[in-house]
Amino acid sequence: MLTETIHLLHTNDMHSHFENWPRILRFLSNKQIQYSESYTFDIGDAIDRLNPFTDATMGQGNVALMNDAHYDGVTIGNNEGLVLSHDAMNHLYDDADFDVILSNLKEEPNQTQPKWAQNYKIIQTAVGTKLAIFALTAPYDLTYPALGWYPQQIDETIDKLLPLLHQQADVVILLSHLGLPTDEHIGEKYDIDVIIGAHTHHLLPHGKLLNGSLLAAAGRYGENVGDITLSLSNHHILNKQAVTTPIYEIAESDEDYTLISGWLRNGQKLLEKKHVTTLPRDLTTDEQNYDALRALKKYFNVPAAMVSSGMFVDDLPKGDLSQYELLESMPHAINPMLITLTGQEIKTLFEEIDEQQSWLATLAMKGSGFRGKVFGYIRFSGIDRQRDGQILYQGKPLENQKQYNIATLDHYKWVPFFPIIQQAPAKIQLDILLRELMAQYYQEKYSDTKHAV
Repeated sequence: MLTETIHLLHTNDMHSHFENWPRILRFLSNKQIQYSESYTFDIGDAIDRLNPFTDATMGQGNVALMNDAHYDGVTIGNNEGLVLSHDAMNHLYDDADFDVILSNLKEEPNQTQPKWAQNYKIIQTAVGTKLAIFALTAPYDLTYPALGWYPQQIDETIDKLLPLLHQQADVVILLSHLGLPTDEHIGEKYDIDVIIGAHTHHLLPHGKLLNGSLLAAAGRYGENVGDITLSLSNHHILNKQAVTTPIYEIAESDEDYTLISGWLRNGQKLLEKKHVTTLPRDLTTDEQNYDALRALKKYFNVPAAMVSSGMFVDDLPKGDLSQYELLESMPHAINPMLITLTGQEIKTLFEEIDEQQSWLATLAMKGSGFRGKVFGYIRFSGIDRQRDGQILYQGKPLENQKQYNIATLDHYKWVPFFPIIQQAPAKIQLDILLRELMAQYYQEKYSDTKHAV
């Protein structure tokens, strides 16, 4: 009788929180030495462009650090697939020492497997047990196609792939950057032995069994590390358990601070070398807000724009303006968006804003691309409300059935505050972030030849 114990070590949703990386690396390294049979995986969103080192290297710096963890497989989250351009995504893993696994995202125009990822992976253990690893990322139908990727639907992918994996392997493991509700659906419906989850930042300290599937997840930001134990006999699982270890239980080293601060300084220096323009004076966050309204109108060539004040975190100081200062003030993974609303829908939008503005002004939030502090106040350009309540578009009263264009940001389509925007026809420019748009705007507005400091 062949018996064996296999450990699956896992991380997820690191979001470039390098402050936890040295301790995570020690944990993984120690466990890899301690266990006779272990495999290590990351479940996506390892990168986040709010971090200077990540932004400066387009995530390749993260991959270099991840090489030290000796991953056996990683998959991607939306912070890889949607925040990087198609070309940057195609080169993210050029120097990776690990396999990237991704089963439901194909490359257009022919819907082929991306060159940097494999559809699935078969691992054979020391005693001959075969583990099939496949991976699914959240299929953002509205956005991935604009970047040249085709997202396959979850059930469709599993229905096609799972029978093949069961033929080839004894154990099936899913790396799922789909979120807990979807993982629960998959666990209830499909014969998958282990589902290692991510995306919704959920923490399952002791896992969760659903219809024979073991769900596991390690929260977010490297605050926990996961360890799944599989006990097998004759290539069949007898028992499976999941635990997570909080990062605060892992001892710090004297060198940790030097490493962490060094990565940040390196990223800052790289971004500071990327000169944008020269500012003749300080620009407050309020001024940046109004500049963004003008920039959005110009970018889409429309007469109206809408932006929330919380998009701008820091003043921009007089003098040299580099990509670092723009990152510090606009750290978000948020893109320009053009929406079309009828006159009546614009009136409804103002009603939605009025009902919520008082608490949105100070609402601390993260997510949906936002990396600031508070949501802030909604501001418009080209759309005005008179004292009598009448709303004007370019100085003329709205006509209820007439359609109007508004330049804004895709963030407002993903947050649950404005249903009228969520339902509106939209054109999202995924190839440019807000700060990159503002870099273009300031380059044109403050040419070094026109404004000496």
